[in-house]
Amino acid sequence: MKTKEKTQKKDVYQMITDLMIEKLEQGIIPWRKVWSRKGLPCNYVTRKIYHGINLWLLISEKYNHPYFMTFKQAQSLGGMVKKGSKGFPVCYWNFSYFDSKTGRKLSDQEAKKYDPAKMKKRAFLKYYTVFNIAQVEGIDFDLPETNYLETKETIGSCEEIILNMVNVPEIRHVIAEAFYSPIDDYINMPDLSLFESAEFYYSVLFHELIHATGHQNRLNRKEVVEFNEFGSEDYSREELTAEMGASYLCNHTGIMDEKLLENSAAYIKVWLDRLKSDKKLLISAASKAQKAVEYILTTSPF
Repeated sequence: MKTKEKTQKKDVYQMITDLMIEKLEQGIIPWRKVWSRKGLPCNYVTRKIYHGINLWLLISEKYNHPYFMTFKQAQSLGGMVKKGSKGFPVCYWNFSYFDSKTGRKLSDQEAKKYDPAKMKKRAFLKYYTVFNIAQVEGIDFDLPETNYLETKETIGSCEEIILNMVNVPEIRHVIAEAFYSPIDDYINMPDLSLFESAEFYYSVLFHELIHATGHQNRLNRKEVVEFNEFGSEDYSREELTAEMGASYLCNHTGIMDEKLLENSAAYIKVWLDRLKSDKKLLISAASKAQKAVEYILTTSPF
């Protein structure tokens, strides 16, 4: 019991950041990975897809099948994690509740019956460990023969996402520059003919579309609503949010391929420097990217 408690006292922000730094130092940029044709990382038992930073960390692991499970889940199915296997952390938010007047900590049962006006809630980050099914033995895994990524959509799928987005911003083609204007709430894009391919055009458009979700009439993201100078912490956080969100949309529509990925040494160094100075950057940006994507795809038919 003491060992478990000691483990949970780890700085989860720093642990996740260190894992991402390790990937970047290996030349791997998780949020620029092409998804496995077998689908997104998910729990084998529940079939629930991992979200936020967990998605990007697990997607960067090299396994034939994107299915993961906990040690207990493996045991419950009659299997066992192979000796010497290294698991992967999956982080999640937990909450503590306190009496707002006395500061006394409340049990979960007390909190359910407590007057919300007299209670304070404090969030903290925890994690548990999962293993890929390749690290588990003794189970005859039932794996799907096909999945939704087997058939790639046409470029029309990109247009469908824009067409079906709630409160979509105006998209202009006035000058040969890509940007989002939060003041006037519009996206400007260079003409499609100026891009190397339609895929490149939509990948840039998706990046700007993620920025647009931060407008005060959508998700009201402070990194977008408040003015942030180039290179500032909030600016960097918003750029990473847009990168992650755009990558998700490119993969979702089937246009992501190696041609869209530029894993340059300079690019990697920039993010290494950022992550080493801000341990909360990754989890925060990934969470906001997830919300942005969910906003965009709310009425999407895909």
